[in-house]
Amino acid sequence: MATDGPPAQAQGGDLEKLGYKQELKRVLGTRELLIYGIAMMVPIAPVAIYGTVTSVTNGHMATAYLVAMLAMALTARSYGLMAGAFPVAGSTYSYTQRSLNPHLGLLAGWAIMLDYMLMPLLSYVIAAIFGSTLLPGVGYWVWIVGALVIVTVVNVIGVKSLANVTQALVVFMFLVLIYFVVSAVIGLERGVGAGTVFSLAPFYTKGTFGWSAIMAGTAIACFSFLGFDAVTTMSEEVKNPRATISKATVLSCFIVGLLFILQAYLAQLIWPDYKSIPDLDAAFYFVAGRVGGQALSLSLTLAIMAACLANALDAQAGAARLLYGMGRDEVIPRRVFAYLHPKTKTPVFNILLLAVVALVGATQALDTIVSMINFGALVGFTLVNLSVIAHYFIKKRERGGAAVLNYLILPGLGALVCLALWANLSHLALTVGFVWLGLGLVYTAVTTNFFRKEPPILKEAQL
Repeated sequence: MATDGPPAQAQGGDLEKLGYKQELKRVLGTRELLIYGIAMMVPIAPVAIYGTVTSVTNGHMATAYLVAMLAMALTARSYGLMAGAFPVAGSTYSYTQRSLNPHLGLLAGWAIMLDYMLMPLLSYVIAAIFGSTLLPGVGYWVWIVGALVIVTVVNVIGVKSLANVTQALVVFMFLVLIYFVVSAVIGLERGVGAGTVFSLAPFYTKGTFGWSAIMAGTAIACFSFLGFDAVTTMSEEVKNPRATISKATVLSCFIVGLLFILQAYLAQLIWPDYKSIPDLDAAFYFVAGRVGGQALSLSLTLAIMAACLANALDAQAGAARLLYGMGRDEVIPRRVFAYLHPKTKTPVFNILLLAVVALVGATQALDTIVSMINFGALVGFTLVNLSVIAHYFIKKRERGGAAVLNYLILPGLGALVCLALWANLSHLALTVGFVWLGLGLVYTAVTTNFFRKEPPILKEAQL
């Protein structure tokens, strides 16, 4: 458990300098925040996309995840730097607002809102799909409503309860992951698949390796990392946020990335000829069956459902706090979105609104939901990388020694990577995303008298 850090009064002083009052409860330490970030990225994500990515990369999913981890680490680092500069709940919205432009900040919040609002929905749909397979007699909508009620109640109760439930679900995921790793090692040592635990084949196989295929797979694999940014939405509920947020953001990205690589590496050794897998959509289950039989396959199904529940819990919490930050700045109606329950100190109206959005959105196809999430996330990631350059390199003029590397080159690379991935999104994702941004642009123009009025909080803040 992390130490408490500076007294609450001192931490509240940081917020007062930015024009806010400390209203949310500071109860989270480094461990809870790290678990929150890990749960958001779903440690067993390769189970769901293994067949797709290993096919696209010609059997080099491990390499795709390695490249994706390094690419996303650049953006995770930028989030950590901006959380240190502005330890407030608005995350992407607040960083862009204060570093680049207040109106662009609203558009950034609008874009990333698409990601945060739909992440719980995605988790509900995936959990319902797997649940219906596990228990065919239980209807799809029973799973959707059941998961939605659990997630909403836990979030309304408070962030400490959220942390405790998330921790339990993450522990279960890790136990199943350990079960798979041990089964894989034993199976490989007994001659299954490649017949060895040590091989470079999952990273490089002569004759099938190609960088174009790797980059195509990386574009898919990167989306397994979506969610590390949500760590920064908890800034006002963390003890010593300036140190803790940066550490948890980067560490969670690397920890989950290494777990992704390990799973892909072992899976490719267990079944080297991926083209012979009977069903690529369920590829990982065939792989697991080779070394652990039906018991391991069942455990992975339950783990995926637990992962979806943990992700929905954390995604809803992050989205509610993003809306809270925007409501507090009066860029969206303050009376509704900045309201905190007097006892639990949680943005209860935001949480309930997100539950309604999820219920309505569950009627949409899975591919449509995924496409919309990717657009919003990559727009937000790009703007945060640019915010680092604007705040540290341009405004604060930190340009000596390693500052050029830290505040210009690395965030610049992060922005370029995100833009490259964004440009490779599907036509559907770009269409839906631009329509959403268009609505945000119209809303911003109307509420700011055609960009002539700044959010009230910026006039009061000591920047």
